[in-house]
Amino acid sequence: MQTPTFGGKRYFVTFIDDKSHFCVVYLLRNKSEVAAKFAEFVAFAETQTGKRVQTLRSDNGGEYTSGAMAKFCADRGIVQKFTPPYTPQLNGVAERMNRTLVECARCMLEHAGLPKTYWGEAVMTATFLRNRCPTRAISHDKSPHQVWTGKKPLLANLKVFGCHAYVHVPKAKRTKFDARSVRCRFLGYSEHEKAYRFEELESSRVL
Repeated sequence: MQTPTFGGKRYFVTFIDDKSHFCVVYLLRNKSEVAAKFAEFVAFAETQTGKRVQTLRSDNGGEYTSGAMAKFCADRGIVQKFTPPYTPQLNGVAERMNRTLVECARCMLEHAGLPKTYWGEAVMTATFLRNRCPTRAISHDKSPHQVWTGKKPLLANLKVFGCHAYVHVPKAKRTKFDARSVRCRFLGYSEHEKAYRFEELESSRVL
């Protein structure tokens, strides 16, 4: 991405489970981080599903052919399969996913009236939503999240990206005369817990 996020991230990488089409996205400062993020994904996937990652299918980008990636895959017995050069159609699932996430993120930014520096938050939110939408690629009535976890996703907590909200300030973090809530902007969903991500409008601090 030409415009970095507030955290200095310029790239994102997607890892997609072939069976469920469940997608995990990581934001990156440099493409050299891909090997470390893949190791993180493998640990997450194997813990969540109880199954081992056996194959990594990718293009011939340097981030996938690096020594660090080759060593990690060899040590874990993961087979790397590369598509031939200049044949993105052979890596269609990943190519379509990246395009879908970018288009969805672009629409959310435009609807919220937010600048491009929020693209990272928008892409992560697009991923969260896409994982919870049924897709004909796997089933007419099941989402990637349901196939991945075996549970139907909870949809009652969905919010509009970029909408304004008032977030409660816990008693321990305010005095008697402080406001009980702060005005914020909704930026998506927490990765590892049932919580939202907000940006405090006055300070631009992410809560």
